[in-house]
Amino acid sequence: MQSFPLAKMFVLWAAWAAQGAAQAAVDSNVAQGPPSEPALVQQAMQALAVPFEANGGQFDERVAFVARTFAGAIYVTRQGRIVYSLPGPVAAAGSDARAHAGKATPPTTRKAGWSLTETLAGAMPLAPVGGDAATAQVTRFSGPHGYQAATYRNVHLGQAWPGVAVELAARGSNVEKLFHVAPHADAGQIQVRVDGALSLRLGEGGELIATTGHGDVAYTAPVAFQEIEGRRVDVPVRYALSAAGDGYSFALGAHDRRLPLVIDPLLQSTYLGGAVGDEVRALALDTATGDVVVGGETSSLDFPGTLGGAQPAFGGGTARDGTDAFVARLSGDLKTLRQSTYLGGADGDHVIALAIDAATGDVVVGGRTASTNFPSTRGGAQPAYGGDYDAFVARLSGDLKTLRQSTYLGGTGEDYVTLAIDAATGDVVVGGRTYSTDLPGTQGGAQPAYGDFGDAFVARLSGDLKTLRQSTYLGGTGQDYALALAIDAATGDVVVGGATSWSTDFPGTQGGAQPAYGGGFQDAFVARLSGDLKTLRQSTYLGGTGQDYAYALAIDAATGDVVVGGITSSTDFPSTQGGAQPASGAGGQDAFVARLSDDLKTLRQSTYLGGTGQDNVYALAIDTGTGDVMVGGWTFSTDFPGAPGGAQPALGGWRDGFVARLSGDLKTLRQSTFLGGASQDHTNTLAIDAATGDVVVGGLTYSTDFPGILGGAQPAYGGGFADAFVARLSGDLKALSPQAITFPPQPGQNLVAGGRFAIDPPATASSGLPVSYASATPAVCTVAGSTVTMVGAGTCTLVASQAGNAQWLPAADATQNVLIQDTTGLVPIGPPTTPPTTPPTVPPTAPGAATAIPTLGWGSLALLGLLAGALGAARLQRQRP
Repeated sequence: MQSFPLAKMFVLWAAWAAQGAAQAAVDSNVAQGPPSEPALVQQAMQALAVPFEANGGQFDERVAFVARTFAGAIYVTRQGRIVYSLPGPVAAAGSDARAHAGKATPPTTRKAGWSLTETLAGAMPLAPVGGDAATAQVTRFSGPHGYQAATYRNVHLGQAWPGVAVELAARGSNVEKLFHVAPHADAGQIQVRVDGALSLRLGEGGELIATTGHGDVAYTAPVAFQEIEGRRVDVPVRYALSAAGDGYSFALGAHDRRLPLVIDPLLQSTYLGGAVGDEVRALALDTATGDVVVGGETSSLDFPGTLGGAQPAFGGGTARDGTDAFVARLSGDLKTLRQSTYLGGADGDHVIALAIDAATGDVVVGGRTASTNFPSTRGGAQPAYGGDYDAFVARLSGDLKTLRQSTYLGGTGEDYVTLAIDAATGDVVVGGRTYSTDLPGTQGGAQPAYGDFGDAFVARLSGDLKTLRQSTYLGGTGQDYALALAIDAATGDVVVGGATSWSTDFPGTQGGAQPAYGGGFQDAFVARLSGDLKTLRQSTYLGGTGQDYAYALAIDAATGDVVVGGITSSTDFPSTQGGAQPASGAGGQDAFVARLSDDLKTLRQSTYLGGTGQDNVYALAIDTGTGDVMVGGWTFSTDFPGAPGGAQPALGGWRDGFVARLSGDLKTLRQSTFLGGASQDHTNTLAIDAATGDVVVGGLTYSTDFPGILGGAQPAYGGGFADAFVARLSGDLKALSPQAITFPPQPGQNLVAGGRFAIDPPATASSGLPVSYASATPAVCTVAGSTVTMVGAGTCTLVASQAGNAQWLPAADATQNVLIQDTTGLVPIGPPTTPPTTPPTVPPTAPGAATAIPTLGWGSLALLGLLAGALGAARLQRQRP
């Protein structure tokens, strides 16, 4: 069953984590090396992924799955019980300690452990099954031979109560317990009995305290919220003890139970960052693996996942600005951080652009650096720092564990780059801005001499970054800079876009779509150069009498047209008539999108995009499947056009990121959506997943409530003044429509073994989509299509489901019970009921406790539960006497 979690409950089990982790390191009987740096230890823990290990015969037969940390183990039984095995405290050494004096690792003994068992009271029969395969693996050895156990990221317990399904999910070093509550289902059905506790009581802070034979263990107070129009709205919630004092439920405050189900088509998002400041500037999708690779800058010494990377430690960044560049690889669903790495020297370093080499899988990044010791430049096209800020280009292995080569690129002035990879040659082509009159390699270029006051430039390097093949200035007597670059696969030409200030003599504009400077402080420009950078084929201004910048650019492979996006303060921006938004939004600054012919001689169409606040486009991509244009940026406009019906239809804070989809001819705004929390958020980069049609975006957030992060690789804000973020949205950017299943009561049946009957009257979905049937009681009946086959006498529970599609949400499962018997007569039954079940008792001891297990890591083990309008964050920890 899939349904939107109306509430989310998080229960964190952190059984005396610090003490347990340190003690376990001693108890492991493995020789210990020098103490690790705290930051590296923290990175190791962040990179750790605790999986669910399936029982293939290595555990007690009652066990279905096991997840372990140094804080203890969690067993999921085949009947759906959850057993927490708490290790006993270390026994006092007493006089025996003298016998081991001087030994590096004296033996230790522990008192007997304790277990707590959670049973979902009154639940339907449960049959835990593994979900998604885990990347973390567990290998077990028996004598000289080993085998790899099946591991999973999540375990589905099934529908426990009508409309309430339970799932356990392993993320990082945590395990989350999720209660999925369907629309209009009763969260009051959730009743959890706790066996093994001597008593249960509520603490002053709302925590639930279980007294054990080794002291108290506490669950911190739950948290509840609802998703309303893309925003998190907190709902009062507290634990409620059962009348017998042996279990708990949740008491929810006022909330909107009539609220239509909305599964945010923001499929997943994740924070990415440490304790200071972090920002994603560039993003690319690895078509070979489906992974998402991002780059940017960080000031965090504890940036996650860098252990094992090409540069695992922060390089410095204190002299000019306190930043290092970073590169990170995430799984396509954004739930796993596979690897990250710092990239930088002793001064400030920033990744501005990133591309993946399809031929090798390598990741190539470019940006700027003030570090005279930037790593691995020896052997590069320019091994020595030029001066001021230099541009840099670096090539890393696809797994980010090896820095193959890097190079400076710049003269004695300030330089930076954006970049693209020429698929035909493997060369790396970069563009940017330079204040250097001695930029290397310009001789023979389209413009060998510096214009004045800062020029744009373009350069071509060999794929191994060891040779600068050619570079060229591009600019007039004003200030000019390239901000976007693309390679025309059909011709090999290089197309760049950017802005020029006061360069009324920008080269090559004669014959262009707009041959004259538009006026004002700045105009955007677009220019086409030959692939060898020796010829400027054509350029054009693009702007009105205000300020105009081209920040993003893409080439339409189907037509050859050049599509650009950026910002404008010009109320007379050219050719907006007939566009999706022909007039400025009156906010003083609007985003714009424009389509030019491939030769840059015709401006086919342009459009404003914005409301009554300021708006900006920073990123742009063309959907090759539809020809539509997808743009992203940021907005202050509460009335940003096209947002109603979007994934997040309302502005979350004072400035939000946004994503918008326009028709290829720019005449129709199909849909837009805000993207952000209660503070400030920027969308900086964007790509379209050709395999799914989804759009993946990255940027910067100051919001601790950024939407959709639950289940992400980093579901919590890292700290400091800002975090990077990465988010995946459905391609249409729309909120999906809710649907419900109507399943009428079914007549009883008088059958012999193997007898069959058809489900009649059938279940129907309000969407009109077909409904699927399954049996929740395989010992009584099986289902194929809409035909039920008797296995044995008893109550046959039929489950009707509808998984949804690109327009409709998954429906909550509906059930009906059919009494099957071998006596004569038909037995009519009424509305669906849930037969009570009494699962067999699991002794309060850890199953399979004697089995030797591998150590996965130390730290807190989190049990997060998801209740539907949101129940959240409880820490289970040993209480000090």
